[in-house]
Amino acid sequence: MTMTRAWSLICLCVCLSVGQAAVADAHGEDVIPQLSDEETLIAIKEALVAEAQETESQVVNTAWLDSDGRLHESTLVQSGVRVRGIQVKSYLDAMNEPKIEIALDEKRAALPQCFTQDDQLTRTLVMRSSVQAQGGESGLLDVLYTLERRSVAALRQAFAQTEEWSLYEPGPAVDSYTQLLAGITDVQTQYRMHIDVTLSEQPADHVAEEIPKSDPVSVFFHGNPSKFPEQWVKVHASLQSTQRDEPLWTASAPIRIPVRDVTLGRVRLPDVAEEALIQTINQWSLELTEYGRCEPMHFYLAESGSAGVTISGGANSGIRLGDRLLVLDEARVPSRILEPGTLAQLSLVEVTQVSADTAVVAQTAGAAIEDLAHKVAIPF
Repeated sequence: MTMTRAWSLICLCVCLSVGQAAVADAHGEDVIPQLSDEETLIAIKEALVAEAQETESQVVNTAWLDSDGRLHESTLVQSGVRVRGIQVKSYLDAMNEPKIEIALDEKRAALPQCFTQDDQLTRTLVMRSSVQAQGGESGLLDVLYTLERRSVAALRQAFAQTEEWSLYEPGPAVDSYTQLLAGITDVQTQYRMHIDVTLSEQPADHVAEEIPKSDPVSVFFHGNPSKFPEQWVKVHASLQSTQRDEPLWTASAPIRIPVRDVTLGRVRLPDVAEEALIQTINQWSLELTEYGRCEPMHFYLAESGSAGVTISGGANSGIRLGDRLLVLDEARVPSRILEPGTLAQLSLVEVTQVSADTAVVAQTAGAAIEDLAHKVAIPF
């Protein structure tokens, strides 16, 4: 399962319309009470169970003998549920108090593909770039640097036009001592993107462009033409969480640099390469916008001394005091969502303190927050 598809399952689109208590009108209608955190968590579990019961599940039994001759058995249940959203409003309207099934925490459900409950939040991002030109043809290094600058500028413009991403300038690449001495504070973002521009081989089915007047006869009478041969480079982009090493999104594109004149001074990117780069950046922008819209916003948890538990997002991400988040175990969700005990590990937390890039949360319902290395918090 790819990382994108896995996280697509994580997004818990429980359209949980929990309004404030309605004021009774002149006819004396009953006021609808607001659900507590415990009741809200139970409603989420019941909605997940209801969705799981409507889909087919695959059960795999495994048995083996250990070195002492004892028989062990395990059961894996995989649900095929794939939904756009779980409608919980009907549950909330109908219940006077939560209905807890006998084995609620032993039942499983999956999570929807697309998520809309974090539209008020934004993903913070920092972008860096580099050029690798070892062994390149003469005159190619300037083209590589021009491609790098154009790629970064185009992506910056694309991020500025979207509501899903907030791009921040990276701090200077200095050691920690210099940072402390100069008072440099680097912004802590949720994501980082790296742009690499490297040399590339031409495609196997490509016929290289010939340099005019480069045949032996012309070279004999007129010398070598003052032109650079056709060359190929690759622009590669990689998006990662600042809390994890594995890439969340990657893309690369070959760019053909056609035969061009040898010139002095500033290098101008050939029109063919410029058009190919623009098409590439436009495609990447669409993919990143779709990623921001449909992938779940999730925050990693960490301990912060006396402050307690913090999440990897703050005011820059749109987090506010009083916000509530659902905490789950990313090691078990979604790949092991159907195993007994997974729903029992869900927790609700509330934001109690907010800084620019982190926030302090406190548990309000569900399981105790332990094993923070595997826990993430998502809106619901």
